[in-house]
Amino acid sequence: MAVYSWYSFLVSIQFLDSADKHRIAHQDALYAMTHAVGTEVIPGLPGEETRVFVGHPHAQTDDWIEVMVAKTTGNNFTVFHAMPLTDLYRHLITGKE
Repeated sequence: MAVYSWYSFLVSIQFLDSADKHRIAHQDALYAMTHAVGTEVIPGLPGEETRVFVGHPHAQTDDWIEVMVAKTTGNNFTVFHAMPLTDLYRHLITGKE
């Protein structure tokens, strides 16, 4: 398992290989998370808060992506999924397009 870590403001964000399956750049996933227009708690592993973030991959696009993140311990986050927005989470941007 390859892990990419990004540290800022005492937060650790790791990207699992599964987050790269749809070729969303890590920087684009981080941008979508920090500029999300919609977010929701989703089912995950016991003891972890798992959330989906929906946002633009950068400021110069009308495209949307979904990024799924598990908060493991403290301020440690694991990004395990990033892909173009699917209908499953499109309701998070309704009226915000």
